Amino acid sequence: MTALPALHLGAPTQAGPLTVFPVWTDAPIAPAACRTSLPADARIDELPTPVVGTLRVSNPGGTPLLLLEGALLDGGWQHRVVTRSVLVDAQGQRDVQVACVEQNRWAGGKIQHLARHRAPLAVRGALHGLRAETPGRGTEVDQSDVWRRVGRYERDLGTSPTASLVDLQNRQAAELAAILSTTRPLYGQRGVLIGAAGHPVLLEVFDDPQTLVEQWDSLLSAAALDARLAPPQPTPGRRARAFVQRLTAAPVRSTSMGGRAIALDADADKLLSARGIALGNRLLHLAAVNAKHQFVLAA
Repeated sequence: MTALPALHLGAPTQAGPLTVFPVWTDAPIAPAACRTSLPADARIDELPTPVVGTLRVSNPGGTPLLLLEGALLDGGWQHRVVTRSVLVDAQGQRDVQVACVEQNRWAGGKIQHLARHRAPLAVRGALHGLRAETPGRGTEVDQSDVWRRVGRYERDLGTSPTASLVDLQNRQAAELAAILSTTRPLYGQRGVLIGAAGHPVLLEVFDDPQTLVEQWDSLLSAAALDARLAPPQPTPGRRARAFVQRLTAAPVRSTSMGGRAIALDADADKLLSARGIALGNRLLHLAAVNAKHQFVLAA
């Protein structure tokens, strides 16, 4: 895959502090190629000797499993976050790279579960290697930077006994659900661009509209966790369109992830960082963050 599909931006709605733009693509409509919910027969396990940065995923079913960048995992020896989207083939097993979002626990059971939430914007910035104090971005996730950003939420939201981001987000679930109750995906919509504090901050696109429906609440509530502390400043359409234009014009780098999946990376003038995953020419998931946004940089 050498280029991204064309992205078409719709008219926005305001959901509390978020400006929500629907996104459609020109990719052909086809049956879903994978699932993002964890089937009953799939497992996410600690390694036989647990390691902070790696979990083992087994998918004995007949449908590939897509674990999304920013997906939070609950259980095991500590809560984790998936560092970038990864595909586990049907009847396959794969070791998946993760980062810790629960600093004060290193004990427990073997099994991990997909949590209800996705990681908020500051943690997503850490996954992309974006930092206010250092230009550019790194190729590896800095675990100390992830912990620093989780600590920022603790200062804002109150502490957790084990400094767990999952626990902090669970405590905010009802408040965030009330903020987002006014907006839902439109027919055929495959993506969303979220604006906060007057600027685009996050765009995510999926290959299937139903996947967006499944991810909608967790995706928007994660962004609202940051934005609720900022003035509810709408994001102008011209800024949203400029963000999409930079993204679609950026050169895309493709590398094999093993198996059939292809990793996609793109950036534009250090203003955005985009990562995705494809099967051949079919884009499964794309996530682009505003590399200069105050929420992403945790500045």
